Amino acid sequence: MNTTPFRQSWILFAVLFGLCAGCDSVDSVRTTMQDRISAVAPKARTVSGDKHQVFEAARRAMEKCGYQFTGGGAAQGRLDGLTRIEGGDDLRSSRQRAISIDMDDLDGGRVDVHVKIKDIVEGDFGRSAMPATETPVRDPAVYDAFFDEIEHQLKTPAAEQGRL
Repeated sequence: MNTTPFRQSWILFAVLFGLCAGCDSVDSVRTTMQDRISAVAPKARTVSGDKHQVFEAARRAMEKCGYQFTGGGAAQGRLDGLTRIEGGDDLRSSRQRAISIDMDDLDGGRVDVHVKIKDIVEGDFGRSAMPATETPVRDPAVYDAFFDEIEHQLKTPAAEQGRL
């Protein structure tokens, strides 16, 4: 009995099935590799105020959005923060977000604010020595909400800020 044509058709079927079934995963791998290879530009917005005012507003906005201040300063024009570590669904992985903010003084009492937000995911750390993966957040709504909070903090009178 000659089974060669059957084997060949089975192999062809398996290859085609693998290619079709893996289309989404191939796109996901391609996107992940692009994120790691090409740097994602920070999102920027220009706000009114001096650098110290904008720094304090950005620090309060970070806290309001769930970030804890981890470094930076007004003189440096930089802020860094992290959210709390959250356990994954399987309790063997963890997730958190990092934010990095840079500020540049402009003429006329304005400041350019540049923001980068990354998702940090650590997989099953008991089974693997792989480091955590960092993926840039690309959703413009996340950045818009943060910039809106900075502008809200800049407009809030100092007396009300103490009560928040």
